[in-house]
Amino acid sequence: MNQRGYIFKVGRAWYGRWRRDEIEKDAEGNSRIVRRQHCERLADVSDRYRSAKDVRPLLDAKLRPINEGRCSAERTLSVAEYFEKHFLPYATRELKPSTCYGYKGVFRMYLKARLEKTSLGDFRCVDATNLLATIHREHGLGRKSLRHCKGLLSSIFTHAKRGGVIDGENPVKDAGIPRAANPGQPTHAYSPQEIVVMLNVLDGVAKTAVALMYFCGLRPGEARAVRWSDYDSKKKMIPIHSSMWRTVTSSPKTEDSAAPVPVGEYLAEILAATPRVSEYILSSPVGKAVDLHNLAARKVIPALSVCANCQKSKAEHGGIGHEFQSLPAWRGWYSCRRGAATLATTVDSALAAKGLLRHSDLATTSKHYIKTVPAETLRAVQKIDALFQVPSVAAPN
Repeated sequence: MNQRGYIFKVGRAWYGRWRRDEIEKDAEGNSRIVRRQHCERLADVSDRYRSAKDVRPLLDAKLRPINEGRCSAERTLSVAEYFEKHFLPYATRELKPSTCYGYKGVFRMYLKARLEKTSLGDFRCVDATNLLATIHREHGLGRKSLRHCKGLLSSIFTHAKRGGVIDGENPVKDAGIPRAANPGQPTHAYSPQEIVVMLNVLDGVAKTAVALMYFCGLRPGEARAVRWSDYDSKKKMIPIHSSMWRTVTSSPKTEDSAAPVPVGEYLAEILAATPRVSEYILSSPVGKAVDLHNLAARKVIPALSVCANCQKSKAEHGGIGHEFQSLPAWRGWYSCRRGAATLATTVDSALAAKGLLRHSDLATTSKHYIKTVPAETLRAVQKIDALFQVPSVAAPN
C-alpha cells in the first residue's frame, strides 16, 4: 500500500511525517528491522511554499523510493554505523591491508565522531562540504589530507550505492575542499648527482635499498618483497610479482605492476656485493624483510647528516665537487622512484618512464612522477629563443 504521508506546519517551516523501515538493536545487541514513524523538515514557509499543496511534491519525492520498494532499511543507519558494519568488512576482504589500515585511521581521527548522528540516506553534498570545512578548521589539515577524507567518504557512499542501499548520485562527488587549505609541499625526485652522492655515503642494506628502488623504479613495498630467487643475474631481470606491507605479502598495487624490470650493470655490481643473509635482498639482521622506515631513521638520515657537515672528503663524495658539501636532505623512498621516472624521461621519453614504473596510464606517470629538470628547462628556452633571433645584416658601404 502506497503511503501519502502527512504534511504540517510548525512556525515558519513545513514538516512531513511518514513511516519507514529502520534497523534497531534489541537488549542482546541483535539487529532487527522495524517500521517506525519518521518526521523530517521539508522546507521553509515562503512565497514558493505557501500551502501544503505546494510542499506535496517534496514529500512525494521522499516517499517514492519507499512506495516503489527501492528503500533499504540500511539507509537509516548512521554513516558511522554503515562504515563499521558494512563498508569495513568489505574493505578488509577486498582491498589491500595498507589501504584498509589507512581507512581505519582516517575515519577514527576525523570522521567517526562527526557522522554518528547523520543517517546515510539523509547525507547531502552540502553536508560533505561543511564536514570538510569543519575538519580543516579544527585540525588544520592540508588539501592532500582533506582529499583522503573526501576519498574515503566517497568510497563509503559508492559501496552503499552499489549495494542498493541508496540511489542517485554520490553526494560526496561534488563536495568542495576549502581553498584556504594548505596545498602542501611539492614532491621531490632525486637527481642522478644526488643518487651518486648517496650511494657513496651509504653502505650495506641502505645502499642496496636506494639503488634497487632508483634503478628499477620500485615501490617500497615491492622492493621489500624481492627475494634473491627472483633475481636472474644472467638475464639481468627481476620479475615483480608481490608487495609487502608490514608482515603481509600480497600482489602488487595494480595488474600492470606485476611485470619484470631490467637490472643495469651498475645495480648488478651492487647486488653482487650484497651479502645473501636471508631469502630477501633487503634483509634485516634477523633475516626478515627490512623495515624501510627504521632503515631510513637508523642508517640513511644519520649518514647524510654526517656528510652534510663536511666530515667526508671530496673523494668520498664520489668526486662530485665542493658544491655538494651540503648533501641532499632525505625526502623519502618514493623520491627514488620519481627520480627514476624523471631520468628515464630526460634520456629517452615519458613512455620509457611509464614502462619502467609499470604504470597502465601515461598520465599517472607524467602527473605524479616526472619532475621538471631545471637544466633541461633552460636548454629548451634557449633553443626556442634561438628560433626567434633575427640575423644581423651588415650596413651598406
